[in-house]
Amino acid sequence: MNEDLSRAVVFERSVLERTATRAEAFAWGTAYFNDRFPLSYYNNSLWVDRAGATAEALVLEADRLLGGAGLAHRELFVPEEEIGDALTPRFKELGWEAHRHLYMAHRRAPDREAEAGLVEEVAWDEIRPAVEAQVRADPHMATSEEAIRQLVDRKDGLRPATRARHFVARVAGRIGSFCDLYVDGRTAQIEDVFTFEDFRGRGLASSVVLRALAIARAEGHDLVFLVADPDDWPKELYRKLGFDQIGLAWVLALWPAGGG
Repeated sequence: MNEDLSRAVVFERSVLERTATRAEAFAWGTAYFNDRFPLSYYNNSLWVDRAGATAEALVLEADRLLGGAGLAHRELFVPEEEIGDALTPRFKELGWEAHRHLYMAHRRAPDREAEAGLVEEVAWDEIRPAVEAQVRADPHMATSEEAIRQLVDRKDGLRPATRARHFVARVAGRIGSFCDLYVDGRTAQIEDVFTFEDFRGRGLASSVVLRALAIARAEGHDLVFLVADPDDWPKELYRKLGFDQIGLAWVLALWPAGGG
């Protein structure tokens, strides 16, 4: 794992550790739990960061730890690409889903500038309705009112651990696009970049990302990263904005309806 990827993974894990209500070590990693948000798969998952386990052994650990906590879902995060590559074929045979996370770090000048005056920083209370609308628009997450509540409140709960800041671009007074900036003094993550369907194709996402990036750089963060889907189009936008691939990780999961 290269240095930038290692820092990005450490950053993400530190956020999870600080927001967990409890954690339990097992032979190949650590299980994290947040009892406030049991329908948030991210907050209740196993991090597998040591090699040597079979898929069957990890399934048993997920059943013991997540099942033992009364959780219906099973989710493993595997930050080492090689470990995930070795495990994925068997997990797929067992009926699990396998998804990759693409880590990208800002290393080059962007191919454009943000539109002047378009983006503003807002408080959580102002962006919260847009976040709820985002969750409701995703059928994977908006499976019940309780799931929606937990997934919105989960984001609010992240703010102290991430020093979160929120950036929005409006069109005719409506929030069309937004993103968050998480920081720790040296490392910054641009997260949850989202544009509502009615406002796509107008450069709003580029503008909010560039504003968050400018703030992170101005405050001295020497690594600014984000996580994208390697099989979806936004990664191409991020490349145009100066982000390059630094690594891949794996999520292995059984996801029932009712969370995210």
